[in-house]
Amino acid sequence: MIYAVGLSSEGTLAHFAAGADAHGVPVRTVDLRAAAEQGDWWLTLGGDRPARIGEHTLDPEGAYYCRITDLSALQEDPGQALHWRWLTTALTAWLDHIPGLVVNRPSVRSDNGSKPLHEHALARAGFPVPASLTSSSAERLRAFAAAGPTLVKAVSGVRADSRLLDASDLDGFHPWQGPVHLQRFVEGRDVRAHVVGDRVHAEEIVSTAVDYRTDPDAVFRPCELPAPLAGRMVRHTAQLGMAFAGWDFKVAADGTHWCLEVNPMPAYDWYDRRLGGDITASLLALLQGRHR
Repeated sequence: MIYAVGLSSEGTLAHFAAGADAHGVPVRTVDLRAAAEQGDWWLTLGGDRPARIGEHTLDPEGAYYCRITDLSALQEDPGQALHWRWLTTALTAWLDHIPGLVVNRPSVRSDNGSKPLHEHALARAGFPVPASLTSSSAERLRAFAAAGPTLVKAVSGVRADSRLLDASDLDGFHPWQGPVHLQRFVEGRDVRAHVVGDRVHAEEIVSTAVDYRTDPDAVFRPCELPAPLAGRMVRHTAQLGMAFAGWDFKVAADGTHWCLEVNPMPAYDWYDRRLGGDITASLLALLQGRHR
């Protein structure tokens, strides 16, 4: 049995469930919001023990597509906040230890939440990564920004739009406002690629915007990545313990694919619609054990 675990109202999970229905693949959607609000779940750690969330009995040998979100911080009622925290903590621990396939196990999200650590890990793995600086020093930040085109990005894993930064933008900056994460801007095309097991689905994006996600006129088209790069991405995704990941690149004029990020829980539906559902089809094949 395949389970889709998360918020049933969330766009990516709903897209996956709709895609499974279109392919005639049975999928049980486990809605965490209903379970948290009702306080109705039972989870026992032990590796091979079934769990229950709401009306669903979870098979430890099953296959799981997960988009787990903890909404405890949004709850006005302290009791509901505790329900969310207890549920997501217990569920992530259970999913980390069951023998079934979990896409992806919660424990693999370790370094994506810190941009400096994430970029360092990618560089150590052999991927070209743009130079960056994370600092609370106005002097160091201004010097980096003055040395070339510079992006300011979220230092954490929280989604935020990137924008160009000028050294003068740091006038009046105080250390208590930091840390700030800066990255050298790479001129070129964007590429978003989704690794699903041993398959790679890539799209090239042509846009005049710094962050193509803000550009309604961005042009998307399927593309093929160089075979050595695609192979390295598949291997590195597996080495991180993931079966599914979203990779972001900038392709410079000389053909260098500069690696920006590997997302362990990609909101892939936006890209999948343009690819005719190919990413969902690969996910379903993976969860059914039909490819690695």
